[in-house]
Amino acid sequence: MLESLHIENLAVIKSTDLEPGRGFTALTGETGAGKSVIIDSINFLMGRKTQRDLIRTGEKKLFVSALFSELKPEDVSRLSELGIETDGGQVLLERSRDTEGKNICRINGRAVTNQILRSAGDLLVSLHGQNDTRALESPEARVAVTDAAAHTGPLLSEYREIYGERMSAAAELAKLKKSAAEKARLRDMLEYQIKDIGSRRLKEGEEEELLAERELVRNYDKIRKQTDIAVRALRSNEKGITAPYLVSRAADAVGKLSGAVPQAAALKERLDSCRYELDDIADEIGALCESFSDGGESADARLDRIEGRLEEISKLKRKYGQSVGEILEFAARAGKELATLDGSDRAEKELEERISVLDGKLAGTGRRLSEARRAAAAAIEKKIRETLIYLDMPKVSFEVRVADAGKPQKDGLDTVDFMLSANPGEEMLPLSRCASGGELSRVMLAIKCALAEADAVPTLIFDEIDTGISGSTSRKLGRKLREAAASAQVICVTHSAQIASLAQTHIKITKSLSGERAQTTVSVLDREGRIAETARILGGISVTAAQRQAAVDMIDAKD
Repeated sequence: MLESLHIENLAVIKSTDLEPGRGFTALTGETGAGKSVIIDSINFLMGRKTQRDLIRTGEKKLFVSALFSELKPEDVSRLSELGIETDGGQVLLERSRDTEGKNICRINGRAVTNQILRSAGDLLVSLHGQNDTRALESPEARVAVTDAAAHTGPLLSEYREIYGERMSAAAELAKLKKSAAEKARLRDMLEYQIKDIGSRRLKEGEEEELLAERELVRNYDKIRKQTDIAVRALRSNEKGITAPYLVSRAADAVGKLSGAVPQAAALKERLDSCRYELDDIADEIGALCESFSDGGESADARLDRIEGRLEEISKLKRKYGQSVGEILEFAARAGKELATLDGSDRAEKELEERISVLDGKLAGTGRRLSEARRAAAAAIEKKIRETLIYLDMPKVSFEVRVADAGKPQKDGLDTVDFMLSANPGEEMLPLSRCASGGELSRVMLAIKCALAEADAVPTLIFDEIDTGISGSTSRKLGRKLREAAASAQVICVTHSAQIASLAQTHIKITKSLSGERAQTTVSVLDREGRIAETARILGGISVTAAQRQAAVDMIDAKD
């Protein structure tokens, strides 16, 4: 059950705590007091999509948390499957959002994704809002309701897994089953592309090497002139005075000081090393210049050859990629695709055989799913009809119609329709075509009551489910809510005195001014408070003694 709800900086709420009781709790208050904000806070906490402007004006962050306690073993088990451990049957959900839109979700103090928070919320709370009756117009929603009654969870998961495999295999087969002409065209194109790239014998890094070489060739005259100067200085000076010669003379002179100067021997050794290093440098400089005359190719011819090769690479880049590496990757992919195309006949046969096997599994699992749904439909439509009759629809006919969809769907082989005839002699029609707002509210409540045990959700929240209902029917609706509270905590936002007077806990939502700001507060009413609030709902602005006595009678009634 929801033990406590804490809200900070959400719309008109600065900070408040709501503590619904066990059983049936009613939330009442004047229009605009902030009842809808309570529902917004729960939607926000449950990870559902909400308006982005929920943060209270002038504040930087909103925060909502809820403590759930007295969880049943099955609730604990379902949460454990999500990786959520409970502490003594308790779990704490938290969510915050700042003005920049950043969300932080936590469960038991540990950060989680919004999806996990939502999954946990769906296990703990079933919230029926004012517009949710229209959800019954969705085929998926009707199937989901039937599945909840049929306990089809494991079977549905098995079906969906097979269906997913089957659809993936079918998509792969469709890709292979292209027309013969298209396959031939694709094969010709791939062969051309592979040949076009392969004939150029590209190498990874080749373009970079060519660009560097082109830069050298363009600077050939400068390089040759400067290398000639360097080589003459090191090897062939006209006067025979070269750098190695001078260093050698210096080494000999220093060597003669070895008897008189202790450091002389080490200095001579270093000078000798310099001379050897200069000889090596001279060799490398000489080779550098020789490299430009390999094979007798002139600088102009060499430059033409480099430019031609770069142009070849450039043409390939325009067609296949932005670099030599990307071009080679394109060729590799084309080769794999050609191999796949060449082996497509064998692959098609294997996929067809696999799809045939999956179709058999899908049909078998789908039939078991359909049988479970039809069996559940018969049971829940009886319960729903009985509840609707009790809620002042005495001549109602209601049917959960499970029919063959004609082909496998992602949720089974069936379509589900909720058929209703509210009055004698009227044709059975889909619910969305024949029910008024009040009738839809009663149908939704009847469904919730019928599924209370199947849903196994510890907390049921109804937001103004009494819309379009009044008088004795509202009283009966309140009794049904109280009955449902025997197996789950029920919280109902209502404008009906008949419903509120049946609650075991009555909470009033009030809006007042704090300084110059509106502030919503929440308070649990004692007996006198319940009488006053129930009389207010009955009487409006001016409450008469008769209305107050009526409130007492409604609260004290044993029905």
